[in-house]
Amino acid sequence: PCLLVGDTPRDVQAAHAAGLPCLGVTVAGWKTPADLAGAGAVLPGYEDLDAALRAVDGLLAPPLPIRVLAWELTRRCPMACKHCRGAARDADCAGELSGDECRRVLDTLAAAYPAPRRKPLLILTGGEPMYRDDLEALVRHATGLGFPCVLAPCGRFATPERLRALKEAGIRALSISVDGPDAATHDAFRGIPGAFDVALRAMAAAREVGLPFQLNHTVTRAGRHTLRAMRDFARVQGATRIDYFFLVPVGRGAAIADQCLDDAQTQSALDEILDLDAEGLLPLHVTCEPRVLARLRARRPDAEPPAPGGHPGRSGFNGCMAGAGFCFLAHDGRLQPCGFYDDDGGNVRDFGCDLPAAYRASPLLCRLHGGNVCLARARFGAGTDA
Repeated sequence: PCLLVGDTPRDVQAAHAAGLPCLGVTVAGWKTPADLAGAGAVLPGYEDLDAALRAVDGLLAPPLPIRVLAWELTRRCPMACKHCRGAARDADCAGELSGDECRRVLDTLAAAYPAPRRKPLLILTGGEPMYRDDLEALVRHATGLGFPCVLAPCGRFATPERLRALKEAGIRALSISVDGPDAATHDAFRGIPGAFDVALRAMAAAREVGLPFQLNHTVTRAGRHTLRAMRDFARVQGATRIDYFFLVPVGRGAAIADQCLDDAQTQSALDEILDLDAEGLLPLHVTCEPRVLARLRARRPDAEPPAPGGHPGRSGFNGCMAGAGFCFLAHDGRLQPCGFYDDDGGNVRDFGCDLPAAYRASPLLCRLHGGNVCLARARFGAGTDA
């Protein structure tokens, strides 16, 4: 069975021509159930996304193998970012996985991917993962099992000494977020005076110890005219890549939902990003905006299909990785398709911290098979119609 979320009647017809029975699903602002049913959907479309997903619970297959695991080691963070999906605070985070539980997660995941199978890429994030006293020990354990590890800190504790220790433990690269080309813009978005200088010092420390880093940037209405400036800023700082994250209004981000780009602004921003990529000055990436694939196909019909996580040395336009080998592990053991979609995907603690067992048993994760559909943006009305 083929679950098409928000797809056009033409897509349903194409699936039927290939012999795939389809369930057409619609969300407000997308194609109507009548359109999809008329195109050949064997079950009616649904205006309610969750109802549509429940309708296919009996048609589930195991989720795709994990290729990238984003792991929220803690939700504690010294920043107060306006868009924070987890509404993180600078306070102890109750319920986070212990060191022993984390090692159990790593051991079971490693056992599920024995050599010569490639181990998933681990993105260690937060909150601020550098708050964890056992971070280096966990990185050493992970790399000893063969996992490639990268780190996504906020920058406050990214001194040369700490980064050198993390590099020796096995961290291969960093991602550092900058949400404006100047201190006033970035500090206001991050909610902390001096946040821009913190990011600059973190990038300088990374350069000093020889840790590659990419720059992450949140695309908003207010900042949509700085896409080129941010690309140029990333180049000057020595970043290996810039990743444009389109705002998803969850967590604290719900309070700035009006900063999500409308359809016309989104198309314009995607076209500018693809223009920047065509200049070949710095690899680019787009996250949380599936429409980039339609724009890419229209402009470059022979473009290579995206892979989860991309490659730091070249551009990648996944748009949305949920269901395509990407998984998010929250600080308290919950599994999610991504960090922005926080429905219950099961908890590793219910499986003795056996992550592969929890992953395979999750109805939510079994529903998603690489459709490149941003469920978080659909649920919160941010738009995804290609």
